[in-house]
Amino acid sequence: MSDPAPESDPEASASSKDPWELPEPSPSGWVIFWPHTEAPTRDEIGTAFAAWLGHELEGESPEENEDGTLWAFTFSMDGLPVPALVWAEEAQSLEGEDVEDSVKRCKWVVRMQALLPSEEPHEAYFRLVALMAGAIGDSPGILDAVTGHFLPRNVLESGFLAPEALPHERWLWRVSGAGLASPTEGGEHPTMLFTTGLWRCGRPELELLELPASHVRAGLILLDAVAGLLLEGDMPDAGEVFEVGPGLSITLQLWREVAATMEAGMPGSTDFRAAAGHAGEASPLLGVRAVLCHPEAVGAFRKVWTWPRDAVAAIEGGQAALYATEHATKASMLRAQRRWETFATAFASLKKAEGEAAVHVRENGFTVQAPLENGKDPDRVEQAWLCVKRFEAGKVVGALLEKSRSRDDLDAGSEVTLDPKTITDWRVEMEDGDFGPEKWQELLPAVDRLRGL
Repeated sequence: MSDPAPESDPEASASSKDPWELPEPSPSGWVIFWPHTEAPTRDEIGTAFAAWLGHELEGESPEENEDGTLWAFTFSMDGLPVPALVWAEEAQSLEGEDVEDSVKRCKWVVRMQALLPSEEPHEAYFRLVALMAGAIGDSPGILDAVTGHFLPRNVLESGFLAPEALPHERWLWRVSGAGLASPTEGGEHPTMLFTTGLWRCGRPELELLELPASHVRAGLILLDAVAGLLLEGDMPDAGEVFEVGPGLSITLQLWREVAATMEAGMPGSTDFRAAAGHAGEASPLLGVRAVLCHPEAVGAFRKVWTWPRDAVAAIEGGQAALYATEHATKASMLRAQRRWETFATAFASLKKAEGEAAVHVRENGFTVQAPLENGKDPDRVEQAWLCVKRFEAGKVVGALLEKSRSRDDLDAGSEVTLDPKTITDWRVEMEDGDFGPEKWQELLPAVDRLRGL
């Protein structure tokens, strides 16, 4: 249940002046599950969309519908480069799929297709999903047909309709792997990680090639961080070295440059990519794609581009402070601040506890993330994690968990006094699990259990 990737001409892409230029715009598509026995009508959906948008739709209804399409119409919305297309059709069978029964029972679906703007695509994505979720308020969920992400109703409510919900670029792409039996499988055999969804944002899809399976978790973190940074800023030139965190650099290479030195049949090799096409369509792995590599090629005689070992090792060793986008930081800050009183109450509750486990959590388990101002680079503010030591005079005093990479005067353990209004995230680590703003309702009951209440 996914829309096809745009066809691509590898030779045309390779000869383009801009190696990251896409041959054509790539649309976004969604499937909205309709929970009623009777099929949705054009008037029902058009009226619901108009009510949510607060104005009449100015779109058109195509004169002829495609086979299987009940009806169709287009509508315009601020921020979209061209009108979006909406239509209804019979639902495909979802037997065997990992979705709720309420979704499998849906006999009909409403679909939407739209082009996202190259600037701030996450804003348009957020507004479109909120429109679909709000206008069809009893739909059990929405499928992102590009990435395959299924958004159940509870995620739609919390991530797109709640007052604290904000646009977040992480919805735009998905990371998949080849060469792994499961995402947690270890070992040293080479794997391939790759994104799906960045083409619709006017960016190349990203890859990590020949990454040993034991490093997959760090690779996922790195891919997500780089994808967000590339959506927020300009694409670097192929081969240009750029920072993804203080002191951490990588380079982006054309996939052909990397695949040229790979063994046949390996995930990411040229023949592996060619075989990934289906139903007569060109393989999406032959399109415009950028591979994350070590800043310099290795080898005395034949230079080979390899996976970014230093960045991956820093992530695994807890020594990496990856840059965060302004969008991600803003969304995280809003969630953290809305539930800050719960965090502070939990800390105060454990001040009364005397048990060994409770004392350990109070002294080591409460951490906050906040920006360290006055760093070396005014354009990149380091987001540091600190262990909370005490609350005093409306402020929070915390000790840095790691040495600052942007300020030479702050080592691991250095105490910093923070205004709670600057906190961008918080966590409480307990035997019951880790608790953050997204699990705020579970935190105080867990503290009570720890206290034996």
